[in-house]
Amino acid sequence: MLTDVEKRVLDCIDPDEVVVWTQELVRIPSAYRPQTGEGEEQAAAWVRTRFEEMGLETHWEVVVPGRPNVIGLLKGEQGSQTLMFEGHTDVVTEGDASAWTHGGPYSAEIVNDRLYGRGANDMKGGLVAAMCATKAIIESGIRLEGTILIGAVVDEEGRMAGIKHFVERGWADQVDAAIVCEPEENHLCIAQKGVMWLTITCTGIMAHGGMPLTGVNSAYPMARLLIKLRDLEAAEIARLGAHEFLGQPSITPTILRSPVSGEPQNNVMPAQTEVTVDFRLLPDQTPEDLEAKVRALADRVTADENGRVQFEVEVIESRPTTFISRDAEIVQVLHQAYQDTANKEPVYGGVPGSTDGTILFDQGGVPIVICGPGDIHVPHHVDEWLSIDELIEATHLYAVAAIRFLGIA
Repeated sequence: MLTDVEKRVLDCIDPDEVVVWTQELVRIPSAYRPQTGEGEEQAAAWVRTRFEEMGLETHWEVVVPGRPNVIGLLKGEQGSQTLMFEGHTDVVTEGDASAWTHGGPYSAEIVNDRLYGRGANDMKGGLVAAMCATKAIIESGIRLEGTILIGAVVDEEGRMAGIKHFVERGWADQVDAAIVCEPEENHLCIAQKGVMWLTITCTGIMAHGGMPLTGVNSAYPMARLLIKLRDLEAAEIARLGAHEFLGQPSITPTILRSPVSGEPQNNVMPAQTEVTVDFRLLPDQTPEDLEAKVRALADRVTADENGRVQFEVEVIESRPTTFISRDAEIVQVLHQAYQDTANKEPVYGGVPGSTDGTILFDQGGVPIVICGPGDIHVPHHVDEWLSIDELIEATHLYAVAAIRFLGIA
């Protein structure tokens, strides 16, 4: 049951302001474009302005030029707990802008309950919900025992340089728990798949397409290895089955290039073929074990080719699975806060992708729950949208969760 103080805080949340702030942030394009250097700076500047207007202690930390993290602190009593709300300011490319309806990818147009635009769902809405929840706590006049830390970081859609910088700078050392505001329909996601990205390169000998016997084609051995990877995926699924929250593991080739460099020509047999493979891991899998299995498969193909080709396997990114017990304090706080604000039981779930929370958990030692507004299946699609009802629901949930986790001074 909500207390009178909590009701006062919720009364300070202006739903119209939550929506307008989300629209303003969505209208700022913030996909990273390496060709031009454009990125998150304008979106981060908008966040910094809101932080400063709210009276938060604000930190602007440049990860790489044009890509700054923004950190806002609502400080409580010294020595008390710190709760982090984690979000990212980058979005994925809009793709073909002409394929978008509702005014285009950055219109932030509202149709019925849906706010449309790139980043509305993933995850500017969740970030704004955390900001407006904190603003309501400030405007209510209460003082928290503990500290709210809002981290708006860069590069979540890439190699997660923003959250890695956050951890390296020591910020995670003071965080006792984090709510990662990714779009999960406000479900309490307590598990998250691990990820490993491998680049596999097969090297043969370039030759004339009309005289293939004078060289060694790299394409066929790579094709054989890909079939073996598909068989490895089937074996891992048979071994592990489906996880309660995460489903099946997967091994997915995502990028295939042949030749790897130089101009492709119809009559030139490629010396090199390269594939990037996306592994999604369950808790009983490790990146090290899967890497070893891939190397063993590559060695088998090399032997089948009588040593005429060479395989190189490179791990370009590896992140473990994450899990938090239902009995953990932050999970219990969110569970009860959801019951009291949404008037229904929360849904527990898991995240099939990888979020900044992976880095917070693995490198920062921070307990995490992934919980934010937005349809789970909408991110990265044309006509991305966010439910306004879920956006407001998340704002209420975050405010009450912060009060209960941190306490009132």
